[in-house]
Order: sequence, then structure tokens, then C-alpha cells
Amino acid sequence: MTIRAVIDKQAEASAANKMTEVSGQVPGRKVEFDYLRAFLVTLVLFHHAVLAYATCASINFENPIANAGLVVNEQRWLGFDLIVAFNETFFMPLLFFVSGVFVRQSLARKGARRYVGDRLKRLGLPFVIGVFFLIPLAYYPAQLQVGLITGVDSSYGSFWLGMIRSGFGTAGPLWFLWLLLAFNCLVILLYRVTSAFSGFARGRYDIIFGRPVAFFGVLLGISIVVYLPVAIIFGPLRWIGIGPFNAQAGRILLYLVYFLTGIAVGATGIDRSVLKTDGILAKHWWVWIAVGLMSFTVLVLMVAVVTPMERTIVSEIAFVVCCWANVFGMTGLFLRYAKRRMRIFDSLSENSYGIYIVHYVIVTWLQYFLLESDLAPIMKGIVVFAGTLIISWVLVAIVRHIPAVAKVI
Repeated sequence: MTIRAVIDKQAEASAANKMTEVSGQVPGRKVEFDYLRAFLVTLVLFHHAVLAYATCASINFENPIANAGLVVNEQRWLGFDLIVAFNETFFMPLLFFVSGVFVRQSLARKGARRYVGDRLKRLGLPFVIGVFFLIPLAYYPAQLQVGLITGVDSSYGSFWLGMIRSGFGTAGPLWFLWLLLAFNCLVILLYRVTSAFSGFARGRYDIIFGRPVAFFGVLLGISIVVYLPVAIIFGPLRWIGIGPFNAQAGRILLYLVYFLTGIAVGATGIDRSVLKTDGILAKHWWVWIAVGLMSFTVLVLMVAVVTPMERTIVSEIAFVVCCWANVFGMTGLFLRYAKRRMRIFDSLSENSYGIYIVHYVIVTWLQYFLLESDLAPIMKGIVVFAGTLIISWVLVAIVRHIPAVAKVI
């Protein structure tokens, strides 16, 4: 009977493994975080798709690639400004947080050397290829729009060579890849240094990450401490860096805090932390979203009414609170409702990384082709977003059938 029980368990395990392979699930991963990551990538697509139709968009005739929104449409809608501003408070910190959750598991499974090699392949290689080929192609429509207005034409070859000579002053959305790679390398160093007293650290993790008040309070305090001084010194929106290696100065440390927080949560164990699926965060996610919206309202009122177009200590604290609340409000939302896998969402999740890499090319060209369209700005934004999502999804799903590509994206 004992032998038969062992055989039955092996059969069940084998069947489970086959189901995992068929569904595309990765052992040890959680549906909540897979779908949350896919949602965030989709939000990035929407964010970039509507930038051309926000009232804050403007054309830089001297350097068309200097603006966040490359192609600028004459038809605008103020609502897109609010959506863009709201997204910017939380979606990148949340993406760094999600990226860190399974780092500890990967390190334990692969070891430091193999892990670094994997990160270089998964993050470094797409960054280099993207900067040389995808980003110039994505930014060229901005140059074409300037040519339409000024009557000065510029061939793609000349534009590409100009970007090379200038040292690729931007990486577009791919800045996330190099910064995430840098954070991963930093974690490897910390992993080497702290491995000797990991047991001591784990005990401290349990004290903080298992208690909601301590966890959320400590994280909010650290976020304010690391963000506020840098934002005041450099300004909250200033980008710094060399060549394509640039990022927003005021937010680099904030991103690092959320990335390390994700790692610590993963090391503690999701089901043993405040992020467990039946925990307070999952049950009361809407409270966090409400706090985030109230904080965003304070931020908007401070910037638009009280101190027009200026950022003060009050507005920056409101930004940090908004970021903190929305990061965990969105996380709690997926912990509460993302309970089972669906094929279409699995496909989006599996292809989301590739979609993130290629989407900007499709966004800017669709925006350029719609410049002369009579559609309302809201409809243009929807068309660009839907078109980008569908085209990039299909494109990535096709190229991932190539084994060498699938190993990278």
C-alpha cells in the first residue's frame, strides 16, 4: 500500500508538471504577480499611447527626441494629463517592486554567477539591441513631424547616424532595463556580503514583514527619507545620466527601495508576509486606492492651484504617499481577484516583457499616421493604445517561436 501511494503521488506530480508546461506556468510563480506584471506593461502602453494627446505635450524643434511625448497632436484632452500624472505616481515603482519579488528564489536556484549571466542576457542584450535599432526607429516619427512643419526633410539613415554621433542621448522606455540590471548587480553584491548573517536578517524580516503596521509604516518613512532630499536638490522631474544610461534623478532611490522591498517580501515568503492572499491588504485593497486618490488630489491642487507649476515639500510628500498607497492598492487588488489562470491572460503575461521592449516603435508610428485624422483626441488615444497592444502582442508571440529569441524575451 505504501509503494502504491508513492506511485500515485509521483503520477500526480508528473501530471501537475505537464499541466504547468502546457499552461506556460513557471514553477514557484504566482498568478497574482504574473497578471499584475502584465497589467503594468499594458498600463505603460496606454501611458505612452495617450501622451501625444495630452495638453502638456509640446514639440521641441531643436531636439525632437528630448520630449517624453515624441509625436504631438493638435487635438488634445485634459483628461489624458490627469491619467498620465496619476500613472506616473506609482506604475514604475510597482514594476520595480514586482520585479524584485522572485529575485531571492532565482538566486537560490541558480547561484550568483548563473543569475548574473541570466540577467545580462535577459536585460542587457535587449537594452543594447533596443538602443541601437528600436529606439531610433521609435524616435524618427518625431523628426518627421518637425520636417512636416519646417519643410526640412531628414532621411532615416542620417537620423540614425546623428543619434550614434550624439551618443544616444536617450534609451526611451528601455531605461527601465539598464536600471533594473544595475539594481540586480547591486543585489548580488549584497547577497555575497550578507549571506553570513542571513539567519539574523531573516528574523528581523519576520518582525517587520509579518506585521502590516510595521511594514507599511517603515516603508513609507524610508520612501520619504530617500525621495524628498533628492527631489528638492535635483527637482522631481529632472533626468540625469550619460548617453542612454539615464533616469529621473529624484526617483532612482525610490525605485531601489521598492525593488529591495519586493526582494525582502519574496525572501520572507509571500504567504507569510502582509501580501498573503487572505491578508488585510487583499481584503481592504480599496482603502489603499482611496488613500492614493486623495493624495493625488492634494498633489494636483498643490501643483495646479496653490503653487502653480511648482513642486513644494507638501506636494512631494503627497507624491510619495500617493505612490505608496497605489502600489499596495493595486497589489491588493490582484491578490484579491487574480485567483485562477486564463489562457488569454497567460499569453499576455508570457509575452509582456517582449511587448514592453517593442511597443514604443508601434506607438509613435501610429501617432504619426493619425496626425491628419479628424478623430477626436480620446478616440485617437484609444486607437493607438488598442493598435499597439494587438500589433506588439502578435509580433512578440510570433518571434518567440524562435528558440534563441524565446530564451531572451
